[in-house]
Amino acid sequence: MARRGNRRRKKAMVRIVVTSLVLVVGAVSALNYHHKDENVKTMVIKKDDKVKTNIVKNDDSLHFPDYYKTTKKDENGLLEVLNIDSNLVLVNKDRKLPDGYEPDDLIYPSIPLNGAVKEKTRMRSEAAHALEKLFAGASADGYTLTAVSGYRSYDRQVALYNNYLATRGEEWTKAYSAYPGTSEHQTGLAMDVSSPAFGNALEVDFVKTAEGKWLADHAHEYGFIIRYPEDKVEKTHYHYEPWHIRYVGVKYATYLYNNHLALEEAMPAKK
Repeated sequence: MARRGNRRRKKAMVRIVVTSLVLVVGAVSALNYHHKDENVKTMVIKKDDKVKTNIVKNDDSLHFPDYYKTTKKDENGLLEVLNIDSNLVLVNKDRKLPDGYEPDDLIYPSIPLNGAVKEKTRMRSEAAHALEKLFAGASADGYTLTAVSGYRSYDRQVALYNNYLATRGEEWTKAYSAYPGTSEHQTGLAMDVSSPAFGNALEVDFVKTAEGKWLADHAHEYGFIIRYPEDKVEKTHYHYEPWHIRYVGVKYATYLYNNHLALEEAMPAKK
């Protein structure tokens, strides 16, 4: 009986030791995991019956401080940007492109026109190829997009701006149209997108269409952002344009999308 009691006590002691070790190892592992991933955000996005996980590190380098350098203000109080060849160039109501600027790598993307005017579909080479993939992705999901307006020269923007002033007034023009030299379209990185199902119109209700919703949800996967979001008017100083997409590259577009940032918030203009 004594031997049997000793064996029971030994077994009990072994169970206690093993349980303690398991708890300690588990705690250490959890601590290390938390420490390792404390700067990681995980987002789960459901699409049909599939689940896709995007992991985006809170990388401060994505604020790319070297990419919003400017020279002094011109006679109109506008800052001239220096990084004109960068996909991240920040052009807005306060920041202008150099006089006479025109990208030297403009091409026509290989996409169905769907009622668009080919001359209006030009973009810089990298952005154009990204647009091809974007349109192919939409098509694969059953949606048809139209490239309505891409690169615009300075002279073309002058004509549009003056026409808007004459036909729609100063308030509307300042809210929706860029002053010549400050248009994203002149960078060759922007495209106004619509769909045949919406009459290829550039109107706010585009976001309510199946194509508009797809674009809002997937543009970043191809390197594009919705440049003028609905709740960022105070940052961009433009009204909501669900049709206006801007190429920045997949890495940066995904960062801006997942953190719900306008381009001005990631690249605050410095003087």
